[in-house]
Amino acid sequence: MQNRNKYENISVALAGVLQSIALVREFAKTGKMDMDVFQTSIYSIFQTSEDPSTLYGGLPKLKFGLEKLIETMENKNRDRYTTRYMLSLIHLQKKVARSNEITQFTKQRLERIRKQVEYFSLTHNTVISNLADIYCNTISTFRFRIMIWGNQRIVSATDNMNKIRALLFAGICSVVLWRQVGGSRLQFLFCRSKIKAAAKKLLAEIG
Repeated sequence: MQNRNKYENISVALAGVLQSIALVREFAKTGKMDMDVFQTSIYSIFQTSEDPSTLYGGLPKLKFGLEKLIETMENKNRDRYTTRYMLSLIHLQKKVARSNEITQFTKQRLERIRKQVEYFSLTHNTVISNLADIYCNTISTFRFRIMIWGNQRIVSATDNMNKIRALLFAGICSVVLWRQVGGSRLQFLFCRSKIKAAAKKLLAEIG
């Protein structure tokens, strides 16, 4: 395990969150996305490790997310939709963490789906459908809902919506990691430069 400072670990977790969000946004608008990046997000759902970057299969797998994180911290495009998705995932994760019933249900379902991954693959329709079902039976039960901006013809298709829900679930899992390594909402106000510098350092490691 490589020793990293607090803001590097926070940047890894936020890159995971933003990677999922960026895929949702792209897919909802175009019906297309980078399937390697999609696999990385789904992979992270099933991992546990003391080294945050290994949850995604190694730092190079987070290149896309780190680039999106740097853009967000620099406010290059002042993308309010990305910010809304991020704050929504943070809010929903907090609600999930308060429910022991939802936490236990999620753990039990993930153990079953893990066996399906071994039989099929990470991004097989059966696996994605069951991850989406966890989202529907837990996160979608809250009154607060995430609005999906995109092409309604694309979003309304069942398989596409399953992919989006699986990605949102992956994003919430990354929020869990973000909190575990010391992340907080106040950092978005007062520590953006530190997060951006850490993300640039990590991106430089990838080369």
